[in-house]
Amino acid sequence: MYCLADEHRDELRDAALQLDVVRRPLGPAGGADAVRVPGPQGGVMSLDDWADKHRGDFERVCDAVLAAAGDPPGASADKGGSGGLGGFLDGVYLLAAGAALTLVGQMTERISAERRTRDRQLAAAVQEFRRIAWLYLTAYEQDPETDHAEALRAREALSQLLVQVPGPAPRREAARRLADSLPLTNRLPGSREGQPLLPRQRKSEADAVRTTLDLQTREVADLRRPAPLWWLPGARGSDRPTSAGGPHA
Repeated sequence: MYCLADEHRDELRDAALQLDVVRRPLGPAGGADAVRVPGPQGGVMSLDDWADKHRGDFERVCDAVLAAAGDPPGASADKGGSGGLGGFLDGVYLLAAGAALTLVGQMTERISAERRTRDRQLAAAVQEFRRIAWLYLTAYEQDPETDHAEALRAREALSQLLVQVPGPAPRREAARRLADSLPLTNRLPGSREGQPLLPRQRKSEADAVRTTLDLQTREVADLRRPAPLWWLPGARGSDRPTSAGGPHA
């Protein structure tokens, strides 16, 4: 099963703790991935035992992990090389350089390597922000006082990478607008006009943020287009990526 695979056990345990389904064991009892289940049927047990004995809680937490783990559109670009227009221009530059072949080749490789590194960092940061935000939103629907600190830290990490996105100017401006408009600057509201929000109202608040997250995930992927494409007329007008909905407090 996905959630009990070795590479996802930490995510499952973190999500269960975040959703307050389990607690951390007191001391080293139970092993590295042990959890403490409250209640008369609880106690310290492994993740596998918890999944088997508390199937309903496990499936709810696993659903949250799966929802938060969706690959951002365009993530498969990390698995390839520079290719496309960038590769064609690299070849033209190398041919035109002639005697400077070695120097131009080294410069091109350095720029491509920097771009690939930046793309991987952005893809990882937006995925981590989406994962943490999804867990926070799921917990918020149940308890409006849910801790917001982890979501804020993930938001700030992504924002710092976005403000470092290089030119051309249209791409740099789009990245900065996106950084400013990321949701979850503040904790979602627990009341409005002095009245506590009902569960359905909290779900509506959470769903609005989920919609924004999905749109902004695509916008981050769009920032990874080759620099020359950002100077095309379509990339500078209404088709250029813009933030959807602005910041969501």
